[in-house]
Amino acid sequence: MKCLIVDDESFCRDFVATLLSATADCHQASSGMEALEKYKAALAADEPFDLVIMDIMMPGMSGHDAAKAIRQIEKEQKPAKRVNIVMLTALNSSNDAMESFCNAQSAAYLVKPVSKEGLFNVLSKLGLMKR
Repeated sequence: MKCLIVDDESFCRDFVATLLSATADCHQASSGMEALEKYKAALAADEPFDLVIMDIMMPGMSGHDAAKAIRQIEKEQKPAKRVNIVMLTALNSSNDAMESFCNAQSAAYLVKPVSKEGLFNVLSKLGLMKR
């Protein structure tokens, strides 16, 4: 599994990467714009990501906006499969959850701090990991 972890806080990116290190090829981005650049580059190289784990609250481009931009790229470029997007947030807000699922078309939503069990359960439900 190829994964892009997007968060403006390096310790959050590193923590998720550590959790996934045994099962995923993890790449990191510190902003929504950097995530889009890496996502486009992976598509261009015909090595797309299977999973994007994206923080919602980031300076500049929010995770919601970056996820919407990824979906727009998919509409335009029509890759073989859509990437699974899992949104992360420090706030347990129903508005954030609705925005994530409806407008950003994410596959799942996790509240920080991320636990190994919670992350692995989500990935298992998405068919990205066997439990």
